[in-house]
Amino acid sequence: NTSKLTIKAALAIATYGTTIFVKSGVYTEDSPLLVPPHVAVVGDSLRTVTVRPLHPERDLFHVNNGCYLAHMAFRDHVSPAAAVAFPADGSAGVIIQSPYVQNCTSFSTSGTGMRIDGNLSEGTKSMVVDAYTQYNQGGIGIHLLNRGYAQLVSVFTIACDKGFFAESGGFCSITNS
Repeated sequence: NTSKLTIKAALAIATYGTTIFVKSGVYTEDSPLLVPPHVAVVGDSLRTVTVRPLHPERDLFHVNNGCYLAHMAFRDHVSPAAAVAFPADGSAGVIIQSPYVQNCTSFSTSGTGMRIDGNLSEGTKSMVVDAYTQYNQGGIGIHLLNRGYAQLVSVFTIACDKGFFAESGGFCSITNS
């Protein structure tokens, strides 16, 4: 009932339990897009919804406890940006229910598909991924650091400089990838 022209505008009014449905199209957004706790951003289709950052060097989505991102392609973010990360100011707080990314693709020339920095959250410090393709030429697929953790299922890294990169205590479970 409250359609918006941008994902950022929809996120600004989203409350706990909201699902934002993103219709087919190309969205150039003023990033980072902060997804509130327990809010879902769901595209029409991975092939028909593209999200690009207005500022390519900034992270595209910042996720919080219980967030869900699905059925979108993330394009044109460049190093040091990630398509998905915890908020840089540490405002993710305690992660009890991991943010979840499902059926998405990251396309970049030097960026990162997902950065899980344990210094930017508390609790499980984790994200969950299913069917996430990384085509980050010269970039990183999934970057885990500072005790950040991820459950990675059906994650594919193509032309990445580093497919899965764990450092400073970052760790993950990898299945069917």
